[in-house]
Amino acid sequence: MSGRQTRSARRGEEVQPEAALLRVRNLQVRFPVGRQTLTAVAGVDLDLARGEILGIVGESGSGKSMTLMALARLVPDGALEADELRFDGRELRPMSERQMREVRGGRIGLIFQNPLSSLNPLLTIGEQIAESIVFHLGLSRRAARERVVELLDRVGIASPRARLDDHPHQFSGGMRQRVMIAMAIACDPLLILADEPTTALDVTIQAQILDLLQRIVADSGTAIILVTHDLGIAASLCDRVSVMYAGQIVETARVEAIFGEPMMPYTWGLMDSIPRPDQPSGSRLPMLPGLPPDPLRLPMGCRFAERCAHLRAACRAAVPPLTGRGTPGHLARCFGTDAEGWLDVVS
Repeated sequence: MSGRQTRSARRGEEVQPEAALLRVRNLQVRFPVGRQTLTAVAGVDLDLARGEILGIVGESGSGKSMTLMALARLVPDGALEADELRFDGRELRPMSERQMREVRGGRIGLIFQNPLSSLNPLLTIGEQIAESIVFHLGLSRRAARERVVELLDRVGIASPRARLDDHPHQFSGGMRQRVMIAMAIACDPLLILADEPTTALDVTIQAQILDLLQRIVADSGTAIILVTHDLGIAASLCDRVSVMYAGQIVETARVEAIFGEPMMPYTWGLMDSIPRPDQPSGSRLPMLPGLPPDPLRLPMGCRFAERCAHLRAACRAAVPPLTGRGTPGHLARCFGTDAEGWLDVVS
């Protein structure tokens, strides 16, 4: 059975704790700002199975990228808190920075948002990819160089041996992103953390990158957490989707449930913003009113309350918990759509 078939067969099933590749409970990221505290991530729970693709979507500033950075422990230790941060059976919180460097780039691959700023302009592509291979796999420089040729060929770079000694500026944006993917998979990771891997790419190159990520999962069973603002990408690539708003996950479900029967007003607003083929020519897409709350002054109740058309007094009184919505694994953070709520029709 292929990796894609395995994932398709598992869709709709909850990730069991004993089967989880990644298990996160109550992830918090806070930064001191003067006498105040900026809350970037607030109480995030995640479960990820082997070979699964989880999408994290939401507006800019919702905490998506910061969550990814925290999972790789790339935020200051004093800013990161969690009840559990377990990867491949190992708790990451007590690890030293040296131990984490062995995990990052080895068992966890990273694809950053802007490959041009992430790649060292002074080193060749071959040198940058080989560095990780030598460190994590212990190969000689010559053997690592041959491994780099294989990787560049795998990610679709033509004449890979001839491109080894080129520098980042000699590659197009799409080719640089392929180089970043080659670096991420260099040591056969169990998990890839991908932060907006198709940003600023045209739709043709974007489709090629997404196809490449799908093939990596199908061939190797690698799991991916994909941060994106593009709901179309999430729909086409992911098995499950978590929607973030103001540092919290406000809805999570398998991809069919999120797009077919969303259960949180913020998710409804995101779905309404997707252009549709049957939309009348010249019509404007609906916009969510207002702005997300200031992370230095978060409200006491639902963080989406002041932008929600279905606001009631209960929404300002307490933060709604992330609770089940009928379909296995479908959770939402809304008083109005819970079992005793006042919103019984999906928008």
